[in-house]
Amino acid sequence: MRQRRMAVRRMTQRRRRRRRRRRRRIILMGGMVALGTAAVYKMSKKDVQRVEEKTGKPAEELSDEELKAAIEELNIKVDELSDAEWDEVEKADAEEESEDDYLEQIERLAELHEKGILSDAEFEAKKKQLLGL
Repeated sequence: MRQRRMAVRRMTQRRRRRRRRRRRRIILMGGMVALGTAAVYKMSKKDVQRVEEKTGKPAEELSDEELKAAIEELNIKVDELSDAEWDEVEKADAEEESEDDYLEQIERLAELHEKGILSDAEFEAKKKQLLGL
């Protein structure tokens, strides 16, 4: 049982690290794309494709340094995000966090179930509630 908890904890930690590394790619009003983790760049879909062709990687997998270097080498003009576009980015972040929260809640429920704190019926009922089933 202890090994299972450790495995779940390691899996959760790996998922969090992947999430932090994962680059946001949000389609904005007017067909523009926002990319970035530390800094957010607004550019056209065509420019995103140029970056991907140059680097040979999907834009989401590039580090901030690789993305910035490709933008500079290709002389891509990046724009500032408007208030409405920032709202879109923040909304997408909130939705992603909400999804992660319910997964973490289910993982905690599974741990309580394994420890015998929750019965099978209680675990299933709460899991269905969290999943909206």
